Order: sequence, then C-alpha cells, then structure tokens
Amino acid sequence: MSATAPAMKSAAPPVLQPTVDPATLKPGTTLPAWEHRFTEVDLVAYGAATWDWHRVHYDLEYARSRKLPGVLIDGQVYGAIFAKLATRWAGPLSFLLGMGLKMRSMAFAGDTLRAEGDVRSVEAQGSGYQVQLAQRLFCGDRLIAESLTTLRFGPR
Repeated sequence: MSATAPAMKSAAPPVLQPTVDPATLKPGTTLPAWEHRFTEVDLVAYGAATWDWHRVHYDLEYARSRKLPGVLIDGQVYGAIFAKLATRWAGPLSFLLGMGLKMRSMAFAGDTLRAEGDVRSVEAQGSGYQVQLAQRLFCGDRLIAESLTTLRFGPR
C-alpha cells in the first residue's frame, strides 16, 4: 500500500456568463423563462435571510387563522426573483438601477411560480446603455407580480 496521497483533480476555473451586448438588444427581445415550486422550507430560509419572522410566512395554523389557504410567500421574494433573473441574464457588467414592483395577487407555499420578461427599451447613454425590462411572475395563468426593471451597462 502506498503512503502517498491520492492525486487531486484541479478544479475548473469558474465560468462567468458573458454580459449581454446591449447594442444588439431590441424592444421585445425575450428573457429566458424561470420556474420554481416554493416550499415551506424556501419561505423559512428567506425569512431567516431577511429577518422577516412574521408568522404568516411560516406558521400554517396561523395563516389559516387569518383565512389564508396556506403559508404566504413574502412579497419581497418577487422583487428578489426579478432582480436575480435580470442580472443573471444581463451578466456581470450590468448593474441594477431600479425596479418598479407591483404586486397583483398572493401566492403560497406549494405554488409553482413562473417568471418571464422582455426588453421594453434600450437607450445609449454616454459610454454605456440603459435597458428597461418588463418582467412578470405567474402562478399558472394568474398574474402574481410585475416589474419594470432598469439595468445599466457600462462600456464594453
């Protein structure tokens, strides 16, 4: 038996998704769709990360006592979804400038939410671009939230 340590594989360097080239974007360009089924564990984890311990987000009996069908997904989650999807799509040379979030309906643990969006406008500004995205979040056919999300792209 050899006393030498097994050879270790070197880890592959992390791969960054290239930033979308804003000069090639046009209104109507679609963003990749995203879907996730939210569990009670997801909601407790989000509450822990944001220090939001309102019982309606984790206590099923309490939520039902408030005449809700289940544990309520925190509305801040919707904004986090839109921000994450916009910046992942745009890449590391983009910056989130703003978001106009409108909540339209409630969603609950066990619901599967689907996000989609498209480019609303592209504007050259100085050495970069400003891009507005229209994003929507659905549970089935029901609109849960929508956002007008603004990104800034620096020079390439």
